[in-house]
Amino acid sequence: MTPRSKLRADTLRDIPLERVATALGYRRSRRDPAKWRRPGSILSINGAKFYDHLAATGGGGAIDLVLFAGNCSFLQALETLAEIEPPPRAGNPFRERLDPTSWPNVREYLTRQRNLDPAILDRCFQQHILGADLRSNAVFLARDARNKPVGAELRGTRPGPPFHGMAPGSRKACGGFWIARQKQPRTALIVESAIDALSAFQITSTIHIVLSTAGLATSLPPWINAFNLQKIACGYDADHAGDQAARRLIQTNPNITRSRPRGHSDWNDCLRASEHAATHNQGADTKR
Repeated sequence: MTPRSKLRADTLRDIPLERVATALGYRRSRRDPAKWRRPGSILSINGAKFYDHLAATGGGGAIDLVLFAGNCSFLQALETLAEIEPPPRAGNPFRERLDPTSWPNVREYLTRQRNLDPAILDRCFQQHILGADLRSNAVFLARDARNKPVGAELRGTRPGPPFHGMAPGSRKACGGFWIARQKQPRTALIVESAIDALSAFQITSTIHIVLSTAGLATSLPPWINAFNLQKIACGYDADHAGDQAARRLIQTNPNITRSRPRGHSDWNDCLRASEHAATHNQGADTKR
């Protein structure tokens, strides 16, 4: 297998299993959203893992699922997945996946359920770093320090188990979603997700740039170093995993400080709590 074909296989392997199962004729169970059914097969899907209860076997990744459910060769599995997730076109494939017709519904989700500022969302939308895809996923463009698209962070907005992942072909080591107040930012906050980045940006006014690592990075990604920042704070979630990852990050980068979300597990929870408190106080003032 050539390096190029191996990269394509790795990309296809990362296609969300829910999408693959649907294309293979499975339907999600109404009683148990983690189970998928078709004649002769009942799957449980947990992230990149699957298990068939009738065949008593399982595996990991989209290629394994097609090999199992399609009873086909490896090359046939790749061809099937290529039809489900066509190869990216020339240009900026991550910007090309944005679908303007789906944006109003995604915008409503981000404002109503996530309490994000419509003005900030509209600014990001106009800059083509935030949008929606055909499946009504929120699409947060991942960019390097020179603003070059290198991937996209996806967040499901439809009812049901929340979907959160990276678009196939994304290169997390090369960039992430970020939003800045200055062209040459000096202070930064690192968080775990794009929604937390927008939330922290909305809450804090002294931070020049907020960057998402789309997960827990325990060493500073090289693309963040390219900003030449003077101060960096780690704003990972206020839980055991976030604290542990933050400690490891600070051990390798002593100049980084810890900025733990106060009173809540993450920055979006902090934002929603503050918005709820503000609405409650306004109601109390009205009653007076």
